[in-house]
Amino acid sequence: MADVIEGRRTLLELFEARAAVDPQAIATRHQSGDAVVETTWADWDARSRALAAGFVAMGVAPGDRVAVMARTRVEWAWLDLAIHRAGAVAVPIFPTEVAANCAFMLEDSGARLVVVEDPVQARKLVEMRERLLAVERVVWMDGVAEGADGQSVALADVIGEDARWFMGFDALLALGERNVADLGAEVARRSSALRPADLATIHYTPGTEGRPKGVVLTHGNLLAVSRTVASVLPLDATDVQLLYLPLALPFARLSLAVSVVVGATTAFGRSHRTILEDCRVFRPTFLCGVPRLFERVRNRRDTLRRNLPGPHRWALDWAVGAAGGADAGGGGMAKLSGLRRRVAQKLAYEPLREMFGGRLRFAISGGAPLGAETGQFFRAHGIEVLEGYGMTETAGCTHLNRIDDNVPGTGGTPLPGVSCRIAEDGEILLRGPMVFNGYWERPQASADALDDGWLKTGDLGSVDADGHLRITGRKREVIITLHGKAIAPQPLSEALTSDALISQALIHGDGRSFLSALITLDRDGLEDFARESGIVGSYEELARHPVVFEAVERIIARVNANVGAHEAIRKFAILASPLTAEQGEVTSTQRIRRRVASERHRALLDSFYSEQY
Repeated sequence: MADVIEGRRTLLELFEARAAVDPQAIATRHQSGDAVVETTWADWDARSRALAAGFVAMGVAPGDRVAVMARTRVEWAWLDLAIHRAGAVAVPIFPTEVAANCAFMLEDSGARLVVVEDPVQARKLVEMRERLLAVERVVWMDGVAEGADGQSVALADVIGEDARWFMGFDALLALGERNVADLGAEVARRSSALRPADLATIHYTPGTEGRPKGVVLTHGNLLAVSRTVASVLPLDATDVQLLYLPLALPFARLSLAVSVVVGATTAFGRSHRTILEDCRVFRPTFLCGVPRLFERVRNRRDTLRRNLPGPHRWALDWAVGAAGGADAGGGGMAKLSGLRRRVAQKLAYEPLREMFGGRLRFAISGGAPLGAETGQFFRAHGIEVLEGYGMTETAGCTHLNRIDDNVPGTGGTPLPGVSCRIAEDGEILLRGPMVFNGYWERPQASADALDDGWLKTGDLGSVDADGHLRITGRKREVIITLHGKAIAPQPLSEALTSDALISQALIHGDGRSFLSALITLDRDGLEDFARESGIVGSYEELARHPVVFEAVERIIARVNANVGAHEAIRKFAILASPLTAEQGEVTSTQRIRRRVASERHRALLDSFYSEQY
């Protein structure tokens, strides 16, 4: 690995070294129908060079921004490399973003070219065409897609009079292949001109006020985080990772980059819904996921356990207990012997590994805190889930648990070169080579986030005697869901309380699989609504009335229609009384104290996520 890493200034240079050292080794795998398609490092290299030549032929200049709106797929990896080779800047956008948010990011970044996956993404740009003055061309990958209603959507039906604005991905690739001989030298010149301090990508993350901020990451940031993460993991060219996380997440792009560093094969999953099916196809040795994946697997095992006959259930519990006790003592399976070892292997270890394809050695969890119980569950079943900690502003990772030093419930210890300290108010402060230099064209926000090179994370935490970081809360009000999505709750609250019927809206979802809300009713608005609806009762009685519930349900549905799927409120309850300053639930200016209010209503919020709800 040293011959690939040493002396490289950018991740692009490191990739080129990898392709030169192992040109015919398998770099990626993906499914096309029922077939598995393999791509070598040489193939990946050639396709990205051709795409880069295509970008140059289309007029993309060094420093131009090129946006990508697509799910995780092998073409995304080709494009990412090609954008850098053209000297341009990648702007990833989640395909789940609503049209207005996409338009803001494209406007704010000044993207000249956008690559979309399919007609569903193309429609967003057509709807916002008048705002996208800087966008000169849109490249599409798939001409047909399934819409939200399950109906097929064709590109021709979406683009209409804007057909000349669009170009097929295959046409871009063909354009590059025709021009690669003439433009190859220019592509090589731009590639070699890149320096660690040059801008590589802009990742958008929601601010507390709801307006997305562009996190500026340099080539040096990306190289530093990739090299350091790879240096602490037991990986080599024989490994296979399953990549399913959206590549609009820095954590996902990091996991792809780590495979480049070590020479491992990356298998592209089809979606988060097919992870376990994809595991059976690709049989990964490691994967990166968000807590929801590991909790889902744990819940599935719990369901299987409950359905076992009594003696089998007892044996499974005994085996898991034996395995967990052995691992907790540091000896793992080696400390078990005879019958106990065979039963633990047969009933605890092997079945869980088979769910992941049979070869999984370890997994990495990021994006949101993983519960200690879930980490201990996997350890008891013979799989270490290494929780990490990082932010978009740190290119995805600054802390990571290690195979030989894994403490479930913590974000692990700092990566090499990272400094961490806890401020007087409990805020986590970070400094290191992967920490960003600021937000895109937001000097004040940049100044607020950085203090003499130290990043103010907005997270509250503590560090134990061995250096493991434990997250205890959030200083700023941005929700991080179980899927790792960052969501600003304030715009949702404001949208709900803009209706006369709703007085307060507490949005909940930190570490959860979806958003929920606690609603209080405006007394005047409630009286008006009750009179118009012909219903009577006290505030408490009306708060429980089905007609009122249905009205609030309609309001939430309207709000959900204007946000992305990950921002939608799935469940809610109407409280029998308002949140008050007397109870510490709101400030003197009536701003909701989310942490206090959530804790007071913990049982109700927890019920939203139970199987019985």
